[in-house]
Amino acid sequence: MNIVVNINSIKKAAAFDEVNFIKDRFNQLIHDQPQHHFFLLAADKSDPVASLKNCSLIHARDYRNRLLQSMWYDYRLPVILKKVKASLFVNLEAVCSFRTTVPQCLVLPHFSVVPDSYRSQKKMTVHFDKAAQIITSAQCFKNNICTQYQIDEEKVRVIYNNGDNNFKPLDQSEKEICKNKYTDGREYFLFTGELTGDNNLTNLLKAFSFFKKRQQSNMLLLIAATNYSPDNVFEKSLQTYKYRNEVKVLPNLTCPDLGILTAAAYSFVYATRQNTSYIPVLNAMQCGVPVIVSNSLLMNEICDDAALFTEPAVFENMADKMMLIFKDETLRNVLVEKCKLNAANFDAVRASQLLWQCFEKCAILND
Repeated sequence: MNIVVNINSIKKAAAFDEVNFIKDRFNQLIHDQPQHHFFLLAADKSDPVASLKNCSLIHARDYRNRLLQSMWYDYRLPVILKKVKASLFVNLEAVCSFRTTVPQCLVLPHFSVVPDSYRSQKKMTVHFDKAAQIITSAQCFKNNICTQYQIDEEKVRVIYNNGDNNFKPLDQSEKEICKNKYTDGREYFLFTGELTGDNNLTNLLKAFSFFKKRQQSNMLLLIAATNYSPDNVFEKSLQTYKYRNEVKVLPNLTCPDLGILTAAAYSFVYATRQNTSYIPVLNAMQCGVPVIVSNSLLMNEICDDAALFTEPAVFENMADKMMLIFKDETLRNVLVEKCKLNAANFDAVRASQLLWQCFEKCAILND
């Protein structure tokens, strides 16, 4: 079976913290299916995923202009699919080609129900209707797709993401080494993500201020900034923040370093407004670190009873949760164990098996 995967669409379809995860998932899938051949469409000719024996890279430009992109999907892509005798086309954004009979599978890791500026809801519905299978990473995402776009539930499959293997519990001595390196031995709250408004960092700072005033502790707030840019607005705003010396921004840490930093944290705070990615939360739970998350459908689905939930728009509520986990050691210990048990439910091997089953089901339509 020949499978064509558009990896150009990874960065457009996924949050920054999911890009490596998705590449790893497909890398593992290709490795596990040596009897099948994968053709990767990529603008980067040196993409490391293409190094496997049963994998070939086809250079394909990454069009940002929607008109040129549409022409590529409807004219250039069908030629590629026919040339390689494709059994299946896999795309990581909500776009199909309408000039091919090859079955198409859309893998949408954190699909939002809000159409982008280029496509109306009606146009997106047409793409979903064309797809043979739609895969997303949470039941609430599936519900949104089926409800807003009137898509048959049988067409949409939920395959949950899993945490990264670099994130695992540390013993106390390892935690102390990490804290000595980053915080001079002090405990800290941790946030991981991009320095954008969607991540609610202004309210996080307000909550931390409220916490510091009430508790009079030497606790720090660490922000592990992904996709970091030195001219970001957030760091400029920190210059006038009262507790700026108690906040540290750590840019673009390697995944192993971020795993250690996360596992040594007192608590992980992820009270974002835009609930589309949950991998950072899974990573923290996998380390046995208590999490404070937004009280959203997604976070309730993923965390169950293994988290403290807060209203992201109300910084006082966030601060209350930070104070609660700081003062109640018994509660924190309970959450540590619940986090590890909950994270174990998100299994990488099982997810890869389910993904391959979906691909096989789609490819049958081409026979």
